[in-house]
Amino acid sequence: MSTPYADTDNQSHESTSSPLLAVLRAPAYLLLWTAQFAALLAGFFNYVAIAWLALQLTGSSLVVGSLLAAAAIPMAVLMLVGGAISDRFSPRSTMLAAGLARGAVMAVIAALALAHSVQVWNLYVAAVLVGATTAFFTPASSALLPRLVRDEQLEAGNALFNISATAATILGPAAAGLLVAAVGAGSALAGDAGASIVSGLLPAFLPAAAREAGRRQGPGALAAIAEGLRHVWADASLRATILVLAALNFFLIGAIEVGLPLLARQRFSQGAFALGTAFAAWGLGSTAGSIVAATRPKPKHMAAVLVAVVAVLGAGMAGAFLAPDLPVLVAVMVVVGLFEGVGTTYLISWMQRRTEMAMQGRVMALGRLAMVGLEPLSLALAGALAASHLGVLFWGAAGAVLLTAALAAASPAVRRM
Repeated sequence: MSTPYADTDNQSHESTSSPLLAVLRAPAYLLLWTAQFAALLAGFFNYVAIAWLALQLTGSSLVVGSLLAAAAIPMAVLMLVGGAISDRFSPRSTMLAAGLARGAVMAVIAALALAHSVQVWNLYVAAVLVGATTAFFTPASSALLPRLVRDEQLEAGNALFNISATAATILGPAAAGLLVAAVGAGSALAGDAGASIVSGLLPAFLPAAAREAGRRQGPGALAAIAEGLRHVWADASLRATILVLAALNFFLIGAIEVGLPLLARQRFSQGAFALGTAFAAWGLGSTAGSIVAATRPKPKHMAAVLVAVVAVLGAGMAGAFLAPDLPVLVAVMVVVGLFEGVGTTYLISWMQRRTEMAMQGRVMALGRLAMVGLEPLSLALAGALAASHLGVLFWGAAGAVLLTAALAAASPAVRRM
C-alpha cells in the first residue's frame, strides 16, 4: 500500500532506524499524534466536568448515565457517516472541522458554567454534539495515519497511538479532577474546549500533500456507507476480523467495566485501591505490548495473532475471577494488557494495509464501531448478570470469548489472513 504523504527526503535515513524511532522523528506524525492525544484529553476533561455538573445540578446518577448515553448514541449512529465524509473530503479536513466544532460547543458550555448559568438541557445538547463530532474525528485520525508513515512504520504509529490512549486515561481524569476541585467544573470544560481546538488546528499544519482533498467526486453519504459495507463484506478475512472484534468487545467490556469494580469491592480488602491497581496493571501491560509490536517485524500469520489474543483475553477473565489475592490479580491483568496491546497494534495495522486509501475512513469507522458500538448493550447485560451472581458474569464472559477464539480458529476466512 502506498503512503503518498510520507516524507521521502528522509526515507534513506529512516531505513536504517527502527520504525519506532523513525516515526518519532517525523514532524507530520508528531502533529497527528499530538492532535489525537489532545482529543483524548478533551474527552476525559468532558467526562469528569459534565458528570460533576450534572450531580451538582440534579444530584441524580440517572441524569449522569443518560448524559453519557446522549453522547454515546450519536457517536455510534454517525460513525459510518464520519468515515464516509473522511473518505470524500479528506481525513485532514474532517479532523479540522470536527475538532473546531467540538471546541466551539464546549467553549459555550464552559462560559455558561463559569457564569453559573448552565442548565441541564445545555448539558444534553452538548453531549449530543460532542458524540457527533467524535464520530467524525475518530475514523479520520485512523485513516490519516497510513498517509503519513511508510508501510513498515504502521505498527509503530499505531503503538504510539495506543500508548497515548493509556496515558490519557491516567492523566486526563486526574488533571480534570484537580481543576474541578480547585476552581470548578467550568475550568475543566474550558480545558476540553482548548484541547479540542488544538486537536482540530494541528492537522492544518500537515505537509502540503496532506492537505489535498480526498475523493470529491463520488456517491452521497448513504451510498458511500453502503459501498463501504459491501467492500468489507466482499473481503472475507476483513469481514471475519471485524465480526470477531465486535464479539470480543461485546463479551469483554461489561466484565471489565462492571465486573472488576464489583470484584474489587467484594473480594479484596484493599477495595478501591485494588481496582485502581488492576486497571494500572492492564495499562502497564498494554503499553509494554504496544512497544513489543512496534519494535518487532509484522507477523507472518495474523490469524494466529488474532486467535491467541482472543483466547488469552477470555482466559484472563477466568483468571481474574479466580485470583485469590491482589498480586495474582495484578499479574493476570498485566498479561491480559500485554496481549491486548500487541493485538490492537497488529490488527489495526493489518486492517489499514488491507484497505485501499479511498476506503480507509469507512473501514476504520467499521472497526471502531465494532470496538465500541455494542458497549451500552454489553454494560446492561453485565449489570443484569452481576446482579444474579458475579461468577455468572465472569464465567459467562470467559466462556463466550473462548468460544469466539475457537470459532475464529475454525474459520477459513480467518486462516487466510
